[in-house]
Amino acid sequence: MWGLPIGLAGNALHATMLPATEPSIGRDLVYALGVVPLAMSYVAAFSLLWMYPRARKVLGIFVPAGRAALTVYLSQSLICIALFYGIGLGFGGQVGPTLFVPIAIAIFAAQVLMSIVWLKHFRFGPVEWLWRSLTYGRRQPLARANA
Repeated sequence: MWGLPIGLAGNALHATMLPATEPSIGRDLVYALGVVPLAMSYVAAFSLLWMYPRARKVLGIFVPAGRAALTVYLSQSLICIALFYGIGLGFGGQVGPTLFVPIAIAIFAAQVLMSIVWLKHFRFGPVEWLWRSLTYGRRQPLARANA
């Protein structure tokens, strides 16, 4: 309940502080104190919404991406590095927040769709499969039995 207002206030304060290029312990502290409560409020909101069957149907679209979370996270990092950093297309300094948000939504939507397709044929995401195989010390079955 308190995470949302505290997180929003902390993030608003962080956004109005010194430019990000200036090193600042205060800025970093405000960031940490704003981001954690905001993230906790998101988790609480999704958890509460999940209790309702209608909301569960809508939120269920994200389940496959959650089942392949490490693959999604790593691939998102690689995609964004390729798009926004100088070693790739270098869009980072050329586009503002009005383009970052739709680009991020498009990337995640594509990842959700890819996760849905992948998990129809396989038990885990590719990185999750590798992680499990390394953890158990032997190759884990990847393909679904009914695929």
